[in-house]
Amino acid sequence: MVTMIKSILVPLDGSAFSEQALPWAACLSKVAGAHLELVRVHDPVPPWTIATEGAVAATAVDPSIRDAEEQYMANCAARLEEGGFTGVTRQLLDGDVVEQIASHAEDNAFGLVVLATHGRGALSRLWLGSVSDALVRRLTVPVLLIRPTEGTAIPPAEQFRKVLVALDGSTESESAIGPALALVDPKQCEVVLLRVVPPVPIAGEAGMGSALPLDDTLTDSLTAQAEAYLASVAARIRSPAIKIVTRVVVEPGVAQAILHEATLADAELLALATHGARGLRRMVLGSVADKVLRGADRPVLLTRVPDRR
Repeated sequence: MVTMIKSILVPLDGSAFSEQALPWAACLSKVAGAHLELVRVHDPVPPWTIATEGAVAATAVDPSIRDAEEQYMANCAARLEEGGFTGVTRQLLDGDVVEQIASHAEDNAFGLVVLATHGRGALSRLWLGSVSDALVRRLTVPVLLIRPTEGTAIPPAEQFRKVLVALDGSTESESAIGPALALVDPKQCEVVLLRVVPPVPIAGEAGMGSALPLDDTLTDSLTAQAEAYLASVAARIRSPAIKIVTRVVVEPGVAQAILHEATLADAELLALATHGARGLRRMVLGSVADKVLRGADRPVLLTRVPDRR
């Protein structure tokens, strides 16, 4: 069930925040033996510059901007190569940021995109915003979202040894398992398979208050089914090097429960599956996954489930 990752793409925007994806990508590239490529989309001369300075003057400035962008990526690649990561390639694209990066990732069959979600244009208190948000929605390859720390120093990255995979009982949600296993230490890792079961209220008559008593019998039945389901999934992925832990919790707030369980388990990585024509527009875990993304304080791996319609 392990997914082989042969190439990793890192989108950069020139900010120190976006560069915090580099050590993670380099570490995973070294472990997987995957090719590493840096990509940036060219920032053309702003329209107001053309309006004030004239098209001729603006055209003369554009090559210097492009040269600076090329040099920026070359500097990033050089830093990685100083750390022993050789063979790093670079691509400067033209056009719409989201479409160009997504198309480049898909057309060249990259196995993983590592993205810092707090770069230029992102909302200060959210993981996702602006270009980052749109890119995650558009990408069809697995995306590892790194939440940058404050400041300009790039923190060291280590291989994941403990991952929590949130499942909802569907085959589609299990799509997150393979890419997650590809990112963990193959010699020693722990995988927590989590299923959150919302408690089932007893159906009441119209007009009754919202605080309905719970149907313990039905909730217990669903819990038992969830435990059996996780046991079957664990049996399929268990190996001598992988410790599997299954966890079923009964909580009304699924997203909050996932985040809480990740903290309790001290998981270094959260893995979820997405579904639909535009990724986050429709999720296997519904709006739950979006809430997890925005509330998580650790790396999150999103794996896209192909739309079968």
